[in-house]
Amino acid sequence: MRIKYLIVSFYLIFSYSFSQKEKQNILFIGVDDMRPLTNSYGHRQMKTPNIDKLASQGVQFNQAYTNIAVCGASRASILTGVRGSQSRFVSYYSRADEDLPDAIDLAKIFKNNGYKTFSIGKIYHHGEDNIENWDFFRPFQHQKDYKNPKSLLQIKERDEYHPTNKNQIKTPPFEYADVDDYAYNDGRVTKTAIQNLKKLKDSKEPFFMAVGYISTHLPFIQPTKYKNLYRDEDLVFSDLRTIPENAPARAVHEWTELRNAYLDIPQTGPVSPKMEKDLIRAYYSTVSYLDSLIGKLLSALDDTGLRDNTTIIFWSDHGFFLGEHGFWCKHHTFQEAIHVPLIISSPGKKKDYKTEALVEYIDIYPTLCEIAGIEPPKYIHGKSMVPLLNNPNQQFKNEIYSRYQFREVVQDHEFSYHEILNYNKFYTDREGNKKPTYDSDVKIADYMLFDMKNDVNQSVDISKNSKYEFYIEKYSEKLKKMRDFTNQPIIIK
Repeated sequence: MRIKYLIVSFYLIFSYSFSQKEKQNILFIGVDDMRPLTNSYGHRQMKTPNIDKLASQGVQFNQAYTNIAVCGASRASILTGVRGSQSRFVSYYSRADEDLPDAIDLAKIFKNNGYKTFSIGKIYHHGEDNIENWDFFRPFQHQKDYKNPKSLLQIKERDEYHPTNKNQIKTPPFEYADVDDYAYNDGRVTKTAIQNLKKLKDSKEPFFMAVGYISTHLPFIQPTKYKNLYRDEDLVFSDLRTIPENAPARAVHEWTELRNAYLDIPQTGPVSPKMEKDLIRAYYSTVSYLDSLIGKLLSALDDTGLRDNTTIIFWSDHGFFLGEHGFWCKHHTFQEAIHVPLIISSPGKKKDYKTEALVEYIDIYPTLCEIAGIEPPKYIHGKSMVPLLNNPNQQFKNEIYSRYQFREVVQDHEFSYHEILNYNKFYTDREGNKKPTYDSDVKIADYMLFDMKNDVNQSVDISKNSKYEFYIEKYSEKLKKMRDFTNQPIIIK
């Protein structure tokens, strides 16, 4: 009887140890405002060896799209697996715990399934959003972390303020400082993540570690050595200086984020040629700085021996205009704002593959759940990408949907159709801004159509050409169905 008891006990202990060992860790690397302009995506102007290496160690999604082209709303959508609507996840300051307070976000579902959860850096836009779901929380979210004495003196001497927020002083849009990689907040993010990985090495505790870099968000700040990587001839400038040909006037966006918050940026019209060059160089430099930090983080994961049982996902909350159409920043439904990088490196899945399958960021939530063997909530809107990790060449979705406030887009491999909307019912949010209610009537004020096979840069709006009337009706109906679906209340049981 005693021998039988010992055998059963050994079996239970062994089974438990085996299951604990095999539980998949998740390293969730989020960045801000980054376009898929790395070498691995076929662009040669920036130096990104570590991101390129990560792409070779997993599956790179060439046709990944954010569902909302602004940080707070995008992050709330990613972390809850739920699409934005005309009244949910709308603004840069949107919060998941306000717009969808009963949602089980990624941190909570992993925590409920035995994982230790870490939020290091910028994950939610508001660090305290659903803060109780993190076992370990360090925000490091202050991006205006200037280190160059010249920058600090310039801010003080100029003493200029945001035109509509007199409490916000204007600052330089970029800086370079003679400091090491760990001096800025993103360096502290990396150091803190590495310290925690070392602690996890011997704990055998499964983890969901979210590491959020503020780079490549304005202001573009980094050590001077990254500026030295880029000569004038390395910079790429857009030939598209105006909104697309035939596009309606409301296709314009004023990129007020850059205009209102930073020094030496005009309130109207384009930036100067010198400023354009400086901004593009600084953007490239901050991407290379980010790349270096990610390299340090992934090296630490290797050194701890945790890599073999860790899925790594790399994403950016949305894209960023670099002068295309005369725009800067995001806040649109054009490609530069919604087309985003996405790389997943997962043990046992394909490596060094690139897929052209259409995917959306709401698909991240169910994907990570399936990898970890967790049943996702029924109400989420995404679709697991695990089949693509096993077979990247298969069909996945027929189209993607994205939005930003009064703009919505549906896109497939052939066309990108955009609508500009008017609403008739509003509520006042906590910032005092008017937002459409979920039951507001919608009127299509204007629309655009682009040929994505022959005009990927979206230079000519073909929507008013009579030969495309069928497509206008087809895609408009798709947007209406999605709008009706997303505006329904989310039932969480």
